[in-house]
Order: sequence, then C-alpha cells, then structure tokens
Amino acid sequence: MKKTWMGLLGAAALLMSACGPGGGAGTGCDPNGTGDLVVNVSGLPGGVNAKVSVNGPSGFSQNLTGSQTFTATAAGTYTISADKVANTDPLIRTAYSASVNSSPACVRNGQATTVNVNYSPIPSSNKLWMVNGNPPSGSTPLLGFAASLLGSTATQSPSVSAGTVALRDLTFDSDGNLWGIGGTTVDPNLVRYPAGVLGSSGSKTRDRSINIGGFSCSPGPARLAFDASGNLWVSIPCANKVVRVAASQLNASGTVTVTPAVEITGLDAPEGLAFDASGNLWIANAGAARVVKFNASRLSASTSGPDLTIESKTPSPVNTLGATLLAFDAGGNLWVIDPGLNILYRLTPSDQGGSGNKTLTPGIQVSIPVGAVLEGMAFDEGGGLWITYSAGKFARLSPAQLGTSSTSGSPTIPERIITSSIGSAGGLALYPAPAGLPLFHKLP
Repeated sequence: MKKTWMGLLGAAALLMSACGPGGGAGTGCDPNGTGDLVVNVSGLPGGVNAKVSVNGPSGFSQNLTGSQTFTATAAGTYTISADKVANTDPLIRTAYSASVNSSPACVRNGQATTVNVNYSPIPSSNKLWMVNGNPPSGSTPLLGFAASLLGSTATQSPSVSAGTVALRDLTFDSDGNLWGIGGTTVDPNLVRYPAGVLGSSGSKTRDRSINIGGFSCSPGPARLAFDASGNLWVSIPCANKVVRVAASQLNASGTVTVTPAVEITGLDAPEGLAFDASGNLWIANAGAARVVKFNASRLSASTSGPDLTIESKTPSPVNTLGATLLAFDAGGNLWVIDPGLNILYRLTPSDQGGSGNKTLTPGIQVSIPVGAVLEGMAFDEGGGLWITYSAGKFARLSPAQLGTSSTSGSPTIPERIITSSIGSAGGLALYPAPAGLPLFHKLP
C-alpha cells in the first residue's frame, strides 16, 4: 500500500510540474515541445464567418473565420476570444455572440488540446422594437417584430410581446440589451432588460433600475442615446437640459440614484438626441424649433450654448419647421421630424457645417399624411426609414421616397404599412444597427 501511494504522489508531482497547479493553463503550463491546438467553431449558419482570435507564445496570433487545427505548434498557454458577428438581411440582421470554453488553454508537448467556440443568436436581434403606449387589452408596453414579418404591407402579430414597465423611449447597447425610459413617475428613469430575456413573450424582469438626480420636474426624461464610449445621454425637457450618465454608472445593480457629472443646460425643452460619426452631439431643441450641435470636444464637461444652431424653413408659404426626433442615415444626412406639420426633413452634411446661427430651407421635405403620429423612427439595413404611423400602425419609407419631397396636399404614403395590436406607438429601435450608422449598437 505504501508503494502504491508513493507512486500516485510521484505521478501527481509530475502533472503539477508540467501543467501547473490544477493541471490547467495557468502559471506552470510547460512551454517546452510542441502539440496540437484544435479550435472548433459551431452555431453559425452557412455563409456567416466567425470572428475568432487566437494568441499564444512567442507572438503567435491568428484570426479565424471557422474551425481550424494548428499542428506541431509551440507548447504553452493560448488565449482564444470571439467577437459578435451578424448575417446579411435586407432589413434587420441576426447577431450572434459566442461562448468559449477552456480559454486560456494549455497546449502540452505531444498532446492535442481542444477549445470549443459556440455561437448562438442574440435574442433581441433581427427584430424591430417599439414602445407601445396605452397598450390595448392583451398587448404589452414593448413589442418586437421579426424582420420576416416586415417585408410588405400586412396585418401582423408581434413576435415578442414583452411585459415591461411603461416606456417613453428605447435604445440598445452594443450587446443587444434594451435600455428604456420609464414611462410614469413611479417607474425608474432608466431601465435595462437583458438581451437574453427578449427572445420570447411574457413578463420580463429588468436588471438595471436607475434614477437620475439633479432634477425635480415632471414628467422627466424623454429621449436617450449612447455615445461611442457607452455613456448614455438623456434629454429632460421639463428641466431644459441633457445629461450624461457615465458607462460606469450604468453598471450598478438594484435600484440606484446617480448624479450625472456632465450636463448641457440653457436648452429649451430638448427632445431627440443623435451623435454623428465624429462624436458631435445633435439635439432637437424642441421648444425653440431648432436643431443644435455641441462639438465632441466639449462633451467631457458640463457646458451651455451650442456651437451651431439651425433654423429650418418650409418653401412658400414660409413656415419654421419644428424638431423633436433626430436620426442619421448612412450618408451622414441628419433627418428631423416636425410632428406639428407632419414633415420629415433632411439636413445634409453641407447643411450641418459651420458655426453660430444659420437659417436654411432643407432640400428634401417629406410630408406624411395628417393622421400619422410621428413619435419614433429608425433606419434599417436597406436604407429605409421606419416610422410610427396612424393608430395601430407603423410604416416604412423607402430610400426612393426619402429622396423625393412631397407636400401636405399630396403627402407621401409609405411603401409598406404594418397593422398590429398597438396603442400609441412610441420610440422605435432595431438591433443590431446597420454598420454604416453612427450608433453604439451597430455591427460591421
């Protein structure tokens, strides 16, 4: 018996010497000799490439689009990571995230080590999401419509009918988690619903509940937008300001109150927010019927007074266009909604140039039928613009329609209209955002 135990202890000592404590890939993974590293990639449909990085000893670095075996490679520790990828779709893509087992991995002399990279669809992707205010009986405050339902004019039931708090606006972060503004005074100012719970209907549990300190007016926050660093900017019309909730403040669990370190003041009932490709912040200064720009260089500290103010006019008869919602297209054009006149107008990159105050007549002004209630908009992969429409409906304007002006006497009828169990349609968002848009939740 004594000899048997001595033999076992000796074997264990050899194993610890070769592989480190626990026999894994930590300190002590023997760097001598060569072995095989097998990377198995699964879960992606045909035609969708993986995005896997393998890094190891002596500067070893490889990017993989699928499974691969590295034979006679140097023994030692290898780190395997995988980025999100997406398929192609004419409207809204499906995004895939990956789990990687056994990384870091120890390649041992004369042995084969296998690492599995498994991709799976992100449940919030491939859908158009909508705030459903005053939902009718049997409906919920958050609706998701799969891209496959949106190909033509039709009556459709939502793919996901999610029981959330009442919402005023919504957007996504880069991982497909949904962020929203609580719609009543008893709801948190900001809520997050993780991507993983958005693949099916039913009651949903939020994992972030954040109140914003520094204001006491009602109804509170109205619109939100992420910047490229993951900070969340929120407009508060009743307080005449826009605030930045830092990315680090968004990580708090439970219900918390945060004090924004950055505020933009001196505004007049600000509503929609949008960042351009250079990181400049554009604000629909709704109370003043203006669009204003704050340069990226000024956004790290509290400030007041825009770098550029744009007043837009209609053609004859001349009227000032309002501004409540903003969205950039892939060409860098800024689209603005005037809900009073039911006009969607375009500010080109040239229109956006300069500083100070300018007045202009946008070259494209699209009139939407008077029955439409324009409370949300989002661009899709094909360059079409989804908008909230008349009662129980939302709609898509085609790229061609966005390139042609129309008038209230002969308004543009959207090329496709979806009817569903919708009360008062509000904010719209899709995940992932098209690669060409300056949005935090885009994917290449």
